[in-house]
Amino acid sequence: MQTVKTIWGEVAKESLGFVDIHDHIWKKGGLEVREDRDFAIDNLEKSRSELISFGKAGGGTIVDMQPIGVGRGIEAMREIAKDSGVNVIAVTGFHREAYYDNTHFVHKYEVDEIEDLLVKEVTEGIEVTDYCGPIIRRSQAKAGLVKAGTSYYKITPLEMKMLRATSGAAVKADTPIITHTQMGTMGLEQAQIIKSYGVLPERICIGHLDRDADPIYHARVLNEGVYVQYDCIARAKYHPILDTINLIKAMIEKGYENRITIGGDWGRSSYLKAYGGGPGLEYLPRYFQFYMKEYGLSDEIIHKIFYENPARFLAS
Repeated sequence: MQTVKTIWGEVAKESLGFVDIHDHIWKKGGLEVREDRDFAIDNLEKSRSELISFGKAGGGTIVDMQPIGVGRGIEAMREIAKDSGVNVIAVTGFHREAYYDNTHFVHKYEVDEIEDLLVKEVTEGIEVTDYCGPIIRRSQAKAGLVKAGTSYYKITPLEMKMLRATSGAAVKADTPIITHTQMGTMGLEQAQIIKSYGVLPERICIGHLDRDADPIYHARVLNEGVYVQYDCIARAKYHPILDTINLIKAMIEKGYENRITIGGDWGRSSYLKAYGGGPGLEYLPRYFQFYMKEYGLSDEIIHKIFYENPARFLAS
């Protein structure tokens, strides 16, 4: 039986239900929050209320994509998720270079040393302080996948180092890897680099790709055999829902319906109803899947995107 690591233990992939492949239920501290307080998602009661609303709307599983050193708080996440009825999956790995100042260990440690730290978060437990101090204390929660990130239209030397370490950890720990692309750029390069380090394409998901809603570009990325993650949903400041819908339709026409996943990525408190914003974690299960149907996508395709594809990607 294939299983998935959640922060409260392993579950059968069939029990994941409706999956939001990229979201955030807790974020406290780190350069992202220091630069913009709206990125803080740091109230236990509000985050728990938000997560429960996702479950009541029909959501089954959320992947919290906050990686090492950018406000991740594994014990807070466990408290939020406990008895909520929703599976929460945590990640290890890194964001793009902009969020790691020159005092962070990623600048100082060798690739194999970083790789070892990541593997241990998958196999032994997530380090509760994100390896910020000399004493290592591990949570009972294990990471369910690895994250890597790159910058806007470039991959810096540090990001190449982190890509190598995260890819190596994904291979050694036999776990999937999901990426951050800045505004959808460098997705093709990410796929090719990660594959070159030995990660199987079906274990790779390229994130945020619909920020650049170019169907030719997306077809080239998907031709690498990887998954893609779309999450530019209900963000009128970027582009309308129709752009992502048309992108999905174009990829289906090319035969890639088994490689599409969707996340909310509501990574600001102003996106969450419990924090006084919107549209909230409930948006995907309560509204978007039904909008997809109104736009002409079949029940079969919707089920693949939210149930079958993410379960297949996440399972080991």
